[in-house]
Amino acid sequence: MGKGHTVTKRSALVSACVCVAAGIWSDRLASAQPPLTVYQTTLEEPGQLTREISTETLLSILATHSEPVFDVRTAHEYAIAHIPGTINIYEKEVDQIAALYPERSTPMVLYCNGPACGKSKRTSEQLVAMGYTNVRRYQLGMPVWRALSQTVQTDMPGVDYIYRGDRTAVFVDARTPAEFGTGTVPGAVNVQQGEATAANDDGRLPFTDKGTRVVVFGNTAAQSRVVAAEIAKKAYWNSSYFGGTLADLLAAGFINHPPVPISRNATVAAGSACTATIRPEVVNNGSFDPDGGDTLTLSVDPAGALALGAHTVSLIATDSHGVSKASTSVVTVADQTAPEIQGLAVDKPVLRPANHRMVLVEVAYTLADNCGAVTADLAVSSDDRDDGPNRHRRDDWEILDAHHVALAADHDRHDGRVYTITVMATDDAANRSAASVLVRVPGPKR
Repeated sequence: MGKGHTVTKRSALVSACVCVAAGIWSDRLASAQPPLTVYQTTLEEPGQLTREISTETLLSILATHSEPVFDVRTAHEYAIAHIPGTINIYEKEVDQIAALYPERSTPMVLYCNGPACGKSKRTSEQLVAMGYTNVRRYQLGMPVWRALSQTVQTDMPGVDYIYRGDRTAVFVDARTPAEFGTGTVPGAVNVQQGEATAANDDGRLPFTDKGTRVVVFGNTAAQSRVVAAEIAKKAYWNSSYFGGTLADLLAAGFINHPPVPISRNATVAAGSACTATIRPEVVNNGSFDPDGGDTLTLSVDPAGALALGAHTVSLIATDSHGVSKASTSVVTVADQTAPEIQGLAVDKPVLRPANHRMVLVEVAYTLADNCGAVTADLAVSSDDRDDGPNRHRRDDWEILDAHHVALAADHDRHDGRVYTITVMATDDAANRSAASVLVRVPGPKR
């Protein structure tokens, strides 16, 4: 009997709920009220001591500054990302709320990390126990706020955490391209107001992963917030803007300035293959990095092997953050190597014919050069020390061609004489070399 009675009551309750729901639906149809939007919805969890507010209501409160909105998460969470215009008081420091707003009828809103977050619920219950009568919660919290493409703010400690800890984050510089070029956060991309769609398509934003963390910064927080709002509307729910200025980032050491390459024109000697490889120090003329502590790496493009002639090359300076700048200069590869004279010898190093006879002497040698053709000439001189009228007579020798000379076998002097035959080699670049061989004419026998 008891069980049957219970079933009857439950059936009656269900019937009543159905009737009430039907009545509400009929009233809504009758009044032609528009359906609720996602911005007007709440969780409406049963058994809560405090009411919830919708995203639409929270937007209105923040826009009018009509009442305080408290973020009851930790200071670290708040610094990384929070709803702009809210106040951070951790749930375990609820007495600070009472100190700021001692009037127990003060309206206020609490939020934390979304529907499953208990911080706002616990804090609201504490405030109710302290006598506060107008405490409400935005229980949808940060996740839904972001999912609805609303912007969030990142403070300096949050930037530090993201920069040093989240290697997947994308920093967005909202300034002009010219300002961006003077220095920015290492690895940042440049997206100005009105460019979110283009950046989403051209790869500046992580097109394939909408959950990638995006932090926007600029000259001012207002500039950053505009661009961050546009990026959020492109479904990047994990985006935020830096609430400070570029000067703040600069003072904190987050802005990296590009290196300054300074190059000079240079002439280098061609090597054995008649080409040259250009080392950075050849064209470097005092390159530097404006940021203290950065390591500067220099390279040349193209470095080689460069043929003879003038070439435009780039001196590339790269800092320790991977930022590179280039300076161009002209490098001239020149043939500066003298030709080689190899195997120099004569077929008659000693002449022993009768006096005053001309003797044919063959001069053997080979020529080598790293860059091409070489021509050779011969020259002859003598150590004749005769003080008479026949001193240094040119008819004592005759140069026939590049490999043959005729020498007079004159040994009237008791100690004989010595001819010096010199080979002079000249390449196409006018580099010259010389080598000599001696031919001796013995003196008369005694």
